[in-house]
Amino acid sequence: MDSTNQIPICQCCGMPLSEDDLISREPDGSLNNEYCKWCYADGNFTYTSKDALLDFILGHMPNPDNLPDEERRAMYDGYLSQLKYWKK
Repeated sequence: MDSTNQIPICQCCGMPLSEDDLISREPDGSLNNEYCKWCYADGNFTYTSKDALLDFILGHMPNPDNLPDEERRAMYDGYLSQLKYWKK
């Protein structure tokens, strides 16, 4: 797959933005293709700290390998740290 066919991801949580109804909206109703509707809506970000998002992720993502929370948190933190929102 070349880069023109890649599905964009939310630059806050990393969720694939594969459908328009997952994409966030600006206050004027226009799409903001950088974020999902759960991380950014009507001009406001849901997560003001990476720790708050990590807490949410740890509480809601499956853990089929029964990894310790500290290991999962470090893994997700490493991934999130690569996204635009957390680089600011």
